[in-house]
Amino acid sequence: MVVLGIFLIIVGLFFVYWNISYSPYKSKFDQDMRKRVEKAKSVEGWCTKEDIEKLPEPLQRYCDYIGIEGFTMYQVARIYFKNTDFVFDDNSGKILDMDYDLWHFYDEWFRSAYCQSSMYGIPFDGMDYCTEDFEGGMKGILGKLFQIFDVHTKQGYQAGIITLFAEAVTLNPGILFSEYVTYETVDANTVNVEIKCNGITGKGTIYVNDEGAITSFYSDERQVEKIDGVETAIGWRCEYEDYREQNGILQAKSVRSIKVYPDREVVYFSADNYVIDYMK
Repeated sequence: MVVLGIFLIIVGLFFVYWNISYSPYKSKFDQDMRKRVEKAKSVEGWCTKEDIEKLPEPLQRYCDYIGIEGFTMYQVARIYFKNTDFVFDDNSGKILDMDYDLWHFYDEWFRSAYCQSSMYGIPFDGMDYCTEDFEGGMKGILGKLFQIFDVHTKQGYQAGIITLFAEAVTLNPGILFSEYVTYETVDANTVNVEIKCNGITGKGTIYVNDEGAITSFYSDERQVEKIDGVETAIGWRCEYEDYREQNGILQAKSVRSIKVYPDREVVYFSADNYVIDYMK
C-alpha cells in the first residue's frame, strides 16, 4: 500500500506538472529569442515605389495588390499560430492540435519555432532551430522533460531558408526585397526564386494569380523523406488564401503546407488563426 501510494503521488505530480504552463525547454527558447532580438540590427526604412519597380512584373502586381508601399522593412517578426492542425504521422493521419510560436530574423535569415501539443494526455513539444555552423535541426520533447530526438543537417538549413521565405511572403513581405534573393520571370503568373544565404542555396517558384495575389510557393528542395529506406527529395508547397487587411496591408489569413509525394499529397500544416508582432 505504501508503494502504491508513493506511485500515485508521483503520477499525480506529473499530471500537475504537465498541466501548468511552465516548460523548461520553452523558457530557454524564449530567453534565446529575446537575446537574439537584442542583437538584431534596427532599421529605419520602408518599402518605396522604386523598391517595387526592381521586382519582376508578377511580384510588382502582388505588391500593388497587398498595398506594401510605405510598409516598414521589419527585421524581426514573431508569428504565433493558435490551435493549428499538424499531421504528426503521414501514414496514420494522426493530427495534433498545436500552438506554434514562430520567429523570423531577416538581417541574418534565422528561423526558429516552438510548438506545444499533447499525445494521449502527455505534453509533446517540438522545436525547429538553426546551429551556429548553419545546420537546421528539430528536437522533440515528451512530458516537458525528456528529449526523445534531436536531428540537424545541412539540408535542414536549406529547408529552413526556403521555409522562411515561403512564410514571409505574406507574413512579412519585405523579404521580397532581400539581398539574399534573386528572381527569374517565367511568365505573367510565375516567378522562379533562388535564395543564397551562408553558403547554402535554395530554390522554388512563386505563383501569382491575375488579381495579383500570391496563391502558392513550390519547391522540390525543401522536403526530404525516407521512402523504402532511402532519403528522397519530394515536393513541398505552401498555399495562401483569404487575403484580409491586417497590419496595414493585405495578408493571407489561411496558410497551408503540403508534402507532394509521387502518388499523393498530404496537407500537414493548416492554420487560419495567427497574430504577428513586428520588432525592429
